[in-house]
Amino acid sequence: MNLSIDIIMGGPGREAAVSRRSGAAVAAALTRLGHDVQLIDLKAELEIASLRAGTLVFNLVHGTYGEDGRLQAVLEAAGRTYVGSDAVASRLCMDKAATKARLVQAGLRVPWGVRLDLTRPFSPRDLKIPHHAGLVLKPACDGSSVGLRMVANPGFILPAIEEIIRELGPVPYLLEERLPGPEFTVAVIEDEQGARALPPLQISAAAGVFDYQAKYHRNDTIEEPVADAALAKILGDIGCTAHRACGCRDISRTDIMATADGGHAALEVNTLPGMTDASLAPKAAAAAGMSYDQFANHLVQRAAARMSRTP
Repeated sequence: MNLSIDIIMGGPGREAAVSRRSGAAVAAALTRLGHDVQLIDLKAELEIASLRAGTLVFNLVHGTYGEDGRLQAVLEAAGRTYVGSDAVASRLCMDKAATKARLVQAGLRVPWGVRLDLTRPFSPRDLKIPHHAGLVLKPACDGSSVGLRMVANPGFILPAIEEIIRELGPVPYLLEERLPGPEFTVAVIEDEQGARALPPLQISAAAGVFDYQAKYHRNDTIEEPVADAALAKILGDIGCTAHRACGCRDISRTDIMATADGGHAALEVNTLPGMTDASLAPKAAAAAGMSYDQFANHLVQRAAARMSRTP
């Protein structure tokens, strides 16, 4: 079924450049398939009048505004059907601490962590850190791998925080234990039978950290399907459980890290995974035998089915 689709990209957040790459790639794919596509490049927030009447909306504004439930709420208030999770699930998953609490309720393991209020002075001794090994600092409410900092031990927390405040201001941050890995990611999509995991990918970053640079700017990061069928099943089950527990829709991507005792801990859930040619979700789809065009079309057809059910 050919559709009229408005693709929203850009936005006010720090992932605007990647968002534009996602938007351009999806627009090219859907145009090749015969859909009527309009690209909308946001510089700030969405003006509903920029959308054409009756179109399906494909939101590709990663991170701030586009992934935190605010843009979703605007679309819902206007009665527009769009690809991806609703405002409630988007708001939840953007808050990494709240997401971890939901995952624990669903029976999943998560790393130890504590939310930091950088507007108030504190001592690392107050945090009750369970060990003296490596730690991770990341924004509590921002896109995946944005603003990531590795901390060798608790003695380096305060210098790292001072650097963050100079760069970003006193934004909320999450301090977590650094797990040994390896790191995996599981993209989950939906079909008539419900949520299903695409082949999990194992991530090997040459620099040792899968940060923003490793994800989008370096060419020495290896992302390959997990070869062990039993491990792939375990990881896929974690991804599907996380998807359902957080109320995600159409697509999600759960990042997972191996623990020192041979287990696996879910790090976070992304409701709006990247759709560039370097992004993980399209690579997982390719491992499942789906071309990029088929993958993009699957997502819009899922949303279109909801549009057809709307009175």
